Amino acid sequence: MKIRTPKGAVYHIDYGDGTAVQDKYGSGYAETFYYSFADMATQSEHNVRVWGADFLEFTAISNKKVTELTVTDCPNLEKFSCANSLLKQLDLSSCGKLSSVTCNNNDIALLKLPASVTSVNFSRNRLSLAKFPDKRTGMIYTYGPMRPIYLSEDKINGLTVDLTEMLEFNGTKSTFKWYYFDNKGNNADPALLIDPSTYTEKEGVFTFNQKPEKAIYCVVSNSKLPNLNNINDCYGIMPLELKGENKKLEQVHAAFITDKFTTEGLTFDLQLSATQANSSCVIDWGDGSFEETVLGVDTVTLKHNFLDAQVDRRHTVQIQCGNLDLMGLPQIGGFINFAPTMQPCPVKKLVLDNNRVQELDFSTFVNCEEISANGCYMSKVTLPHSDKLKKLSLRGGTIREVDLSPFTRLEELTLSSNQLDSIDLSTLTHLKKIDVSHNKLKSIKMSNDLSQLNEMDCSFNAIPMYMLPEKGMMNTYRYAPQEAFEITSNLIDGCTIDLSMFDNLKGEKTTTQPTTYIWLHGDDESKFIIEGVHYSVMGGKFTFKFKEPTKVFCTMQTAAFPLLASTENSYRTKPIVVDAQEMTSVNASVVETPLSLKMVHKTLHLKALKQVQVTLFSIDSKALWTKVMNSGEEDSLELQPGVYILQANGMEDVKFSIR
Repeated sequence: MKIRTPKGAVYHIDYGDGTAVQDKYGSGYAETFYYSFADMATQSEHNVRVWGADFLEFTAISNKKVTELTVTDCPNLEKFSCANSLLKQLDLSSCGKLSSVTCNNNDIALLKLPASVTSVNFSRNRLSLAKFPDKRTGMIYTYGPMRPIYLSEDKINGLTVDLTEMLEFNGTKSTFKWYYFDNKGNNADPALLIDPSTYTEKEGVFTFNQKPEKAIYCVVSNSKLPNLNNINDCYGIMPLELKGENKKLEQVHAAFITDKFTTEGLTFDLQLSATQANSSCVIDWGDGSFEETVLGVDTVTLKHNFLDAQVDRRHTVQIQCGNLDLMGLPQIGGFINFAPTMQPCPVKKLVLDNNRVQELDFSTFVNCEEISANGCYMSKVTLPHSDKLKKLSLRGGTIREVDLSPFTRLEELTLSSNQLDSIDLSTLTHLKKIDVSHNKLKSIKMSNDLSQLNEMDCSFNAIPMYMLPEKGMMNTYRYAPQEAFEITSNLIDGCTIDLSMFDNLKGEKTTTQPTTYIWLHGDDESKFIIEGVHYSVMGGKFTFKFKEPTKVFCTMQTAAFPLLASTENSYRTKPIVVDAQEMTSVNASVVETPLSLKMVHKTLHLKALKQVQVTLFSIDSKALWTKVMNSGEEDSLELQPGVYILQANGMEDVKFSIR
C-alpha cells in the first residue's frame, strides 16, 4: 500500500492474519508498505484495516488481489488509487476533498464519486452509462475502453431485455446493435448481426419476436463517448440466453405460405389495402421479423427480404388487419386462410399472380369484383357463387373446367394457356374482353347478345371454324390459328363426308360467305383429288369414288375468316381414310381425259393426250395462263402459293392449292 498522512500523525494497520497491529507515523510524504501475510499457506483472503489518521492519499498496489474496499471517515482524502484488481463497486462519495481517482481495470459496476473530483480514470470496468460519473468542464475523464456489463436478471423478462441504463449519456442517445454470440468475445462480427426487424425497441427496452437459437449480446455506442470499445471486447452487455414464448399476432386475418424458390436477395412484394382509412396492420413474416403499418383504401406495396431465405425454405406469413381488403401475393406456395373480422369477406380485389399452388379456393370472397391468379400452375379453382365478379384472370394454369354461369356481370375474362376443352359463355352478356387462347377448346358457346364485346382472342385452340363467333362490333378479334378439324364418325356415311356446317359463315363479314373446299392426298399432297373424277359434291357433302382406301384431307377457305386462309394458318381437316368404291378412276394421270397433270413441289406438269385448250385461273376467276396444246406436247408452270382452277375442254374443272 501507499499511504500519505500529515506529518506526525499516528495511524494503525491490521493485516488480518493474526499478527499484531502495526503503528505508523506520518512523514507528510506518501509512504509505501510491502507485506507478506503470515498465514498465506492456509488463508487466501484477508480483511485489512487502516485507521487512526487524517488520510490524504491512499493507493492499493496489487495485481487482481483486492476484491472489496470500503472508505470511511476520510473527509480530507485528496487522492485515491486501486487499479488492476477485482473490485465490483466503489463508494468514495463521503470524501468531500477528493480530486483524483484511479480505479481502472476492475469489475466495478457501481462507482460513486464526490463532486470535487477533477481527474478520474475508470476505464476497463463494467459500468452502465447511467452509472458513469458525471463529466464536468475541464475534468480529466478517462473512461475507455469499457468492458461489457453483466445484465441483472431483473432486466430480463422472457424475450424482453431492459437496457434503459444504456439509453443515453449527458443527453445524447445511444445506438444499439445485437449480435449472435460465437464464443469469440463481443467482437461485433458483421456476419452475426441480428436483423433489427426481428425485435422492437422502445426507449431502450427490446422485445424479440422469436427466441434466438443461441446466446446474443448487444453492442452500445454513444457519440459523446467515442472510445468505449476494445478491439475484441466491444462495450455493451455480456452474452445472454433468452427464454420465452415467441411473439404471436393477437388475431390472424390472413395467412399464406411462401414459395420454396423465394431465395436470398429476392424481394417479396406484398400488396395490401383496407376497406377504410387508418387501419392498423401487423405482419408476421415468419422469419422472426414483424412489421407494423397503417393501411388505407389505396393499395400499398410492402417489400421484404426474408432473413433466412434460401432455396427450399418456405415461410408462413400471417397478417393481422380486421379491415383487410386487397391482398396481392407473389411467390406463394399455398393460401391458408383469409378471414377478416368483417363478414362476409369484404375483399373487392384479390391478386395472387405467379404462384405455385395446385388448388385455390375463393368461395368466401363473395364481394370480390376482381380476381387475378395468373401463372399459378393450378389445376382446380373454386370461385365464389356471386354475380359481383367483373374481372377474372386465371392465365397460365392447368385448369380443365370452370363454371362461369354465376358471373352474369363479368366484363373481362382471361383463361388463356390452360387445358380447357370446352367453355360455356352463353350467360355472360356483359363481356367486353375475352381471352381463351392457347387452350384445347373444341367447343365454345357464346351469348346471342355480344353488343358490348370489344376484344376477343380464341386463337391457338381446336375450335371448328363454323363454331367461331362472329366479329360483330368487336374492334379486335384474334381467332387464328386453329388446330385441324377432326372428321368424326357421325359425319361419315359410307364414302360420303358431310362438311355442310362450314358453308355460309359470316365471321368477319356482315353477310354469309361461301367456302372453298380443296381435297388433297394425305400421303402425297402433289396428287390432286379432282372434283368430278375422284368425288362429287352436293350441299357441302362429298361422295368419293376411290378404287382402294385412300387417305385424304380437306383445306377450307372463306372470306368469312380470312386469317384461316393464309399459308401459315391454313384451316384444314385431319387426314382420314376413305373407303374404296368400285366406280370411277382414281387419279388424273390415268383417267380418259385429254390432259395428264402432275404436281412436283410448286411446279405443275401438263401433258396433252390429244389436242386441248388449257386455261389456268386464280380463285377470283382471273385468267393467269392459256395455251392450245397438241397431242403429246408437255409444259410446266411454276406457281406461287394460292388456290387455282384449271379448265380444259373435255374434262371437269380442277381446283387445287399450292402451299
